[in-house]
Amino acid sequence: MKILHIHPSLTSGGIEAMICALANEMAKTEDVTVCSIFEPSSEDVFWNKLSPKVKKVTLGKTATGFSFSILIKIVRIIRSGKYNVVNIHGMFYYYVLSVFLLHKKVRFFYTVHSDAKMENTSWDQKIIMLKKFCFQHGFLHPITISHASQLSFKSLYNCESTLIFNGVVKPNIINENPIEIYRQTSQTRVFIHAGRIDTPKNQLVLCKVFHRLIKEGFDVVLLIAGAKQREDIYHSIEPYFSERIIYLGERNDIPQLMAYSDGMCLPSIWEGLPVTLLEALSVGCVPICSNVGGIPDVIESEFNGFLSASSSEADYYTAMKLCLSLSSDAYRQIKRNCLNSFSKYDITNTAKAYLNAYETI
Repeated sequence: MKILHIHPSLTSGGIEAMICALANEMAKTEDVTVCSIFEPSSEDVFWNKLSPKVKKVTLGKTATGFSFSILIKIVRIIRSGKYNVVNIHGMFYYYVLSVFLLHKKVRFFYTVHSDAKMENTSWDQKIIMLKKFCFQHGFLHPITISHASQLSFKSLYNCESTLIFNGVVKPNIINENPIEIYRQTSQTRVFIHAGRIDTPKNQLVLCKVFHRLIKEGFDVVLLIAGAKQREDIYHSIEPYFSERIIYLGERNDIPQLMAYSDGMCLPSIWEGLPVTLLEALSVGCVPICSNVGGIPDVIESEFNGFLSASSSEADYYTAMKLCLSLSSDAYRQIKRNCLNSFSKYDITNTAKAYLNAYETI
């Protein structure tokens, strides 16, 4: 089977990590190509992590903003590649022309990586009726990644989708602790937040909660790893940075950092099924998350993590206090439960489900 995965770029982020892992796993048995619309740079984390078995194509876009020529280039790439399946990952407006022109020759799949309404860009919103038409008439086969995502899709487009949970690769953790340098004392508990600096990730609430905990005397450190997607949000959290709230920038070793951290923080306002959450489970890093999107599909509070009642500062503070109040034995049991919960979200299972969908839908 010839398969094309296409996305604007494979920099850093959950969607990009998912595409990379999925393509690498599929390439073990299938002919897989990944296309980046934007010209990749040497710093594009997941572009550089693609397996040698995965073919790489780029459209070379460098300027931001809409370009009709890109829509034409995508049509040409799909036609010349003679792909059986093209899997689109969001941003429908880039692919609308290809879907309408080529849907009789190619099976198009569209992965909804978040809430169906929230994942629509401003350009997608302008052509939402065309998008709905494509879903409802089988031009484009939707895949959703959590029960919440599936429900939101049905509500918005009035049609069904195929539910396939995200997955990640079980990482190989080396015997090197990158966290130790950040501990202030032998008892310091280090927490990590991995995510782009952006509205859904709710980093301002996260920093406020840790600032309060630190003022109250809790021996904690928060590490923030992610690209500055929103400069205004970055500037709002920058005043909280200190020796205990530290911005690491973009990192390509998130699972290694998680493996030696005491917890993973994710107070998101909305989510699909966060890859960073699954990475935390894979290394036994206890997640403290808000109760949104696909997170409650994965986490049972006080069993394999903690769920805050909402994304508010007060509720996330309560969840962090609960986490910090547990005995060492209880906390170790939750870490073991994290590891035991991971098998369902191994990328091998996700890839099999995608390939089955490609063959049967």
